[in-house]
Amino acid sequence: MNLQGRFAAALYRLVLGILFLLPVAVVAETPLTGPMQISINARNLDQHFVDAELRLPLPPAAESRQLALWYPKWVPGSHGPGGPVANIAGLKFYDTDGQRLNWKRTGGEVYRLTVDVPAGCSEIRIDLRYVSDQPTTTSFGHDCFGSEQIGVISPGCLLLYPEGADIDQQQIALQMNVPDEWQIATALPRADDSAASFRPATLRTFVDSPIMIGRYYQSFDLVEHPQICPPHTLHVFADSEAGTALNEEVVQGYRQMVTQTALLIGSHPFDRFDIILGVTGSLPKNGLEHARSTFNVLPPGSLRSTASLKGWDRLLVPHEYLHAWCGKYRRPAGMLTSDFHTAADTELLWVYEGLTQYLGELVEARSSLMSEDEFRHRLFVELRAAMNQEGRQWRTLADTAAASHILRAPSPNWSELRRSQDYYMEGMLFWLEADARIRQLTDGQKTLDDFCHRFFRGSAEVKVPLPYERRDVIAHLNEIADYQWDSLITRRVESWQQEFDPRFVDLLGYRLQPGDKPQSIPGNTFRQSGGIDVLDSLGMVLSGDGRVQRVRLGGLADSAGLKRGTEIIGVGEYRWSEKRFLEAVQKSSETNSVDLLIAQGERLVTLKLPFDGGLRYWNLVREESEADVLSAILQARKP
Repeated sequence: MNLQGRFAAALYRLVLGILFLLPVAVVAETPLTGPMQISINARNLDQHFVDAELRLPLPPAAESRQLALWYPKWVPGSHGPGGPVANIAGLKFYDTDGQRLNWKRTGGEVYRLTVDVPAGCSEIRIDLRYVSDQPTTTSFGHDCFGSEQIGVISPGCLLLYPEGADIDQQQIALQMNVPDEWQIATALPRADDSAASFRPATLRTFVDSPIMIGRYYQSFDLVEHPQICPPHTLHVFADSEAGTALNEEVVQGYRQMVTQTALLIGSHPFDRFDIILGVTGSLPKNGLEHARSTFNVLPPGSLRSTASLKGWDRLLVPHEYLHAWCGKYRRPAGMLTSDFHTAADTELLWVYEGLTQYLGELVEARSSLMSEDEFRHRLFVELRAAMNQEGRQWRTLADTAAASHILRAPSPNWSELRRSQDYYMEGMLFWLEADARIRQLTDGQKTLDDFCHRFFRGSAEVKVPLPYERRDVIAHLNEIADYQWDSLITRRVESWQQEFDPRFVDLLGYRLQPGDKPQSIPGNTFRQSGGIDVLDSLGMVLSGDGRVQRVRLGGLADSAGLKRGTEIIGVGEYRWSEKRFLEAVQKSSETNSVDLLIAQGERLVTLKLPFDGGLRYWNLVREESEADVLSAILQARKP
């Protein structure tokens, strides 16, 4: 090292030594001396921002210190670090005397910040402004939206809490300020029947209690049988007074949903429940589960009748409602934390979401919101999707759960290789199989209903979620029916698979059978893909104008060089048409090939696909010699 280098090194060591001797501010976990207070001003929602004032009571200290605060990062229900911290548009701190305090974000962690608190300070005030109506690609159902007639506040958007605070111990009291003549609906307990003041609740309950407000509001009682159900209220907000008058058939369907869920599970981990529903085009379609309420937004046209309530719109309310038991009350141990910033282990989402998906659709059928035929259509759609899911050859179903938050957004290219949040729908198939196996093992004496009665047993006194692990799920299943559940879970959920094995449908009294015509599926069936689907024969899906939309790797189309985006110009000696294409595939049993003319840039290329199988489609058919177990599963229960 030269002289200049040795001098620089010596100076560096000297500076470090001096800095080491200087006093540094200590960031300590400071317990609060009482409940936090928050006042939310939602009067400016139509201008797309919300203001909040938080007050944190502190124990006075003889010396100045730093207080570490967190913005909620892992918001319950999002299954990932998606707290919308980027939407903060104003943040100011004041001491007891109203003096501004300095604050700083923690390097490398945008959700954590520290505030300089002077000696003797017994309270800090935080003024927070939040920008609403932002894109929902990252924040999903825990955001704020509003218009001139209706709005929704997710309380976690407006919260900062002290590091070290236990969200089941630290309390917070809310005061709401909304436009004149607007109504408020939330599961938070009101203070002395006040319209806008609420009793202190734990931070967990506060963040878990969405608030919907609006000018036009109507409520509906959903309890048919008080002897088996605690109070349930449907709160409806809309863009007009007429919009709140739901079709009675739809309301009755939701009443039956409450009844059938009570019969399915047998107990309630709450003393009352609020289903909060926005029927509006002013807010994005959305939904999120909560322990004592659900937040839902649906377009007005979807609720004209039960016949118009289809697909995602129909499953939303039952799915989020069933989460009160599966996910909110019973929660995977790895997802149960004492704060909102500790990372969660989401691998058991195949239970949290998969079982909820199954129970939600089961309750839809038992409540007459979905017919048996529609359930069979849904089953076939998900079976076939699983059979054509190529990503299972490297990524397990459990890994789609463990990697949930990086799989939320759809992939425009090779989504079937990357996989998505398949723990929802394939999880549903696992639990349908479990239901069928329990019935087979017990000669119909036990069902998954019995598992639900044991696993979700709760009471109104429940204050915090009850955790479970993989072994608990297996133990409860074995209590109902002794079986190799561990091996089944390992095989179905935790192992890569060359292909999906759908043969469990035999247990339901059905079978998958090849045919030369596609199974008739209504176009509005949830997740039913469109296009010209010849996956079962040529291994591809085409659009109506002849463009390749999907190719299965290793299939005939892939081997022939067809790829996503390829345009088919002609079939044989004629211009492209869907009819000519399907006729050519059907006649391949005689011609031994399918001859196509495709565009490759400026060139037209003749492509001969060697194939002699004709049109081939898998179909789900009834095995008449066996009992219809699926029909028995879907039968409504009687109080």
